[in-house]
Amino acid sequence: MAFALVVVTVIGVVALVLVRTLRPDRQARGLTELCVLLAAYGAVYGPVGAGLVTLNEIDPDLSHLPSFVAGALMGASLAILVVGGIGLAMVLALWVLRRPLELPSKRLGVRWFLLLVVAFAVLFGVAMPVFGAMEDHSAVFAWVFTFLFYTVFWVANSLAVPWLTFLRSPRLAESPVAGHFQSWVDEVMASHGKRPIPVRVHEGSLVNAFVLWGLRTPWLLVGEGLLKEMSLPEVRAVLAHEIAHIVRGDHGRLLLSGIAWAAAITVCSQLVIVPLFAADRPALGITAITIFNTLYFVVLGLMMRRVEYATDRLAVHLLDGQGEPLASALEKMAVLKRASAKQKGVMHPSVQNRIDAILDASTEPPPQV
Repeated sequence: MAFALVVVTVIGVVALVLVRTLRPDRQARGLTELCVLLAAYGAVYGPVGAGLVTLNEIDPDLSHLPSFVAGALMGASLAILVVGGIGLAMVLALWVLRRPLELPSKRLGVRWFLLLVVAFAVLFGVAMPVFGAMEDHSAVFAWVFTFLFYTVFWVANSLAVPWLTFLRSPRLAESPVAGHFQSWVDEVMASHGKRPIPVRVHEGSLVNAFVLWGLRTPWLLVGEGLLKEMSLPEVRAVLAHEIAHIVRGDHGRLLLSGIAWAAAITVCSQLVIVPLFAADRPALGITAITIFNTLYFVVLGLMMRRVEYATDRLAVHLLDGQGEPLASALEKMAVLKRASAKQKGVMHPSVQNRIDAILDASTEPPPQV
């Protein structure tokens, strides 16, 4: 067992070092990207796998603790290992591919991780007494709890935690840089029959903007660096792209993809992973989890690239057919991030492909929403 963990870890580390050394131009594509992601998981396979195996073998006696506390400790331990392992693997993959980490600050990254640990702790704490009360129906409850666990994990990681992380950001109207963008966003939303949405500013050097799907209504987060580095038409174009995500209802697509992932991994867990752990073969169980999640990220990436193209086309329509500011903004972002315009992202097409599609859409009829 220990030997297998060490071997996989060494192979992963060696593969990452070779890819980073042999591809200094950031042009890793296709199969290389998939290999980097697999190698990154392999590199953290040892410590994460060893932690899970240790927990499985020790099986600490928590019966003397209140059921909520016992469940919370289990959930927090699992979150530190699993969420920490996934995060470390993604950071390693970005490092090898020489891409910037899309986080406004390290402090927010730490807050994000801690919120996920708390979410895991609360979920397991609540489930523990329920699991004890349903001992006669433990098999059914295991399926239901597994599905709810993965659904809550996805919703927390993709929706709730980002929303809580940036909740205290000041509104755009309070920013001395460009408060008038709020009224323009409200006008565009109203023209498409949507409710006004708040726009907030992240104070710092973040040169980006993205949608945060709130509890009642979404809102936009704009990096202060974007407002400083871009011209007014370029900032408006970036906001148009994010508004297009809202108008298209892309949060619904993301939610459905997350539920589909939760359902699929529930089946995989109950039919493959749990039996492997029960048969005292946790290494194979961890391998199955790694392969499944890697395939999910690949499929999600393919879907999100199509979404980005469709969103860019709608953004051009929102800009009255003027795609040049959006193309210029994307080009500036690539330069500021020191990223190659030809390099695809995990969830985005290459900047050059997006620019070409945007300029083509500038001469096409408006898309159907």
